[in-house]
Amino acid sequence: MKTKISMELKRLEALGLTPKEVDVYIALLGAESASISKLMADANVSRKSIYEILQKLLDKGLVKYTIQDNKKKFAAVSPERFLDILKEKQRSIEGILPDLLTKYKEKKEETTVNVFLGKEGMKAITKNILNVGTPFCALAYEGKIFDFLKYYMPQFMKEREKRKIHAKIIYCESFRETNIRPPLSKIKYVSNKMSSPISLVIYGDNINILIFSDTPLAIHIKSKEIAHSFMNYFNLMWAMGKK
Repeated sequence: MKTKISMELKRLEALGLTPKEVDVYIALLGAESASISKLMADANVSRKSIYEILQKLLDKGLVKYTIQDNKKKFAAVSPERFLDILKEKQRSIEGILPDLLTKYKEKKEETTVNVFLGKEGMKAITKNILNVGTPFCALAYEGKIFDFLKYYMPQFMKEREKRKIHAKIIYCESFRETNIRPPLSKIKYVSNKMSSPISLVIYGDNINILIFSDTPLAIHIKSKEIAHSFMNYFNLMWAMGKK
């Protein structure tokens, strides 16, 4: 039984007690009171260490003492004291938690960048718009994605409409001549002089950059800060656009 209690009390180390402090406290639990010499023998602690250990246990309120015949006799405080220690630790943590949370939220955000070659890469990051499911803003200019992914884009638009994902899209004036009108979209047009082989899509903290060249390149970036910067640019372009 004593061995079982000893093993259980070893868990008290999780409350901040050192192994030797636990040993001394266990030794005191088995006696009404004990002298320094008895504690040294029962807990197997040196004279050099016993005073420091007892002082720490006294500071934690786990040990008390009386003086008998000009000698200190030590005794354990009820184990219920550990509940008080837990409550004190909780109050201490609650006191600093707001500051810790502020620092946690202010920590530098991790940015992830993935680069894909070919049309399949373009398809993959375009499909991610459906997976995220938030409204998006796009600088599509000439709408070249409808040529590069001509078999996938009808599926994409159908699924986007089904999921009720709205969009704001900027095209060049030349796109007016096409019969393509993406669903759930507010559209504006800018001068053909602003045409570019690069398209940009912003959705949540995600940015898709599509480069339409002989070797198509698709870049996906996940970053709240970068997405915010691109949104500022999009809003500027949107203000310049015409319906």
